[in-house]
Order: sequence, then structure tokens, then C-alpha cells
Amino acid sequence: MSGMSEEGLVQHSTALVAGLEAIVQRYQEHVIFAWEDPVTFGGGHFVLYPESGSMTRFAIEEKYTGTDWSDDDRVATSWTWDSQARVRQPTGDYPWVSLAHGEVTPGDYQRLLGLAESWAKTTYDHAEREQALTADPVTATGIDRMGGPRTLLT
Repeated sequence: MSGMSEEGLVQHSTALVAGLEAIVQRYQEHVIFAWEDPVTFGGGHFVLYPESGSMTRFAIEEKYTGTDWSDDDRVATSWTWDSQARVRQPTGDYPWVSLAHGEVTPGDYQRLLGLAESWAKTTYDHAEREQALTADPVTATGIDRMGGPRTLLT
């Protein structure tokens, strides 16, 4: 076990989830939060995805001592994290590939929130840049132009 009481482990787990929800709230326009089954989906228990597209994700998986995740009374004693992207293989498949990963103890859950925040901010910034580059300058709001509304003839 991590040397922390079960109550302390539960408090840190609760704080981690609340922190992840707050991060997603800040970047909600471009980031979503999913609770998943890592056995079925392979990501983790808590996964951040871009709002549009599914080529990257930030997955957090709970780790337990002396039990597994099927135990209703389980308490996470640490978390692993994995920043992943789908990468095209010569076969044409796009499997998830780990770009960075690590493990965090409950006492260091703030570091895990920092990593998740960094991933979410980067995802948000990329989506904002993409929107800015693909905006139609004729119809985009906030763009000053001379003359009245445009038609097919002007």
C-alpha cells in the first residue's frame, strides 16, 4: 500500500476526479471527460479526449493493492497516466501509441492534475488554431471589411 490511510486515499481520489472535472470545465469547448472501462476500451478509468476527433487522448488508470477494479470496495493506491495518439501503421491500422507515460502516488495527485491540465490546454490551443485557420474570412465574425454584405457578384 502507499503508506496513506484508506480515508486519505479516498480523499485524494475524490480530489483527483474533482480536479479533472474542473480542468474539463475550463477547456470544455474542445475537451471532454469520459469515465471508461480500461479492459474494454484500453485507455483508463478517466480519459480526456478532444471534442472533435479521436486521434489523441490522456488516460488515467487507477492501480490497487491486493485487489482489482472489479472489487466494489477498492481504493486506488496509485495512478498511471498515458498520453496517447493514434499512429498510422504500414498495414493501414491506427493503433493507440504511447507518447509519454508515468505513475503517480496519491500524495502527488496534484502533479497528475498538472499533466492533465497541460494536455487539455495543448488540445484546446490546437483546436483554437485550427478554427482560426479554417474560418471563412467572408462570414467570420469579428473581421472588419469594407463595403456592405458580399454577394456572388462582389
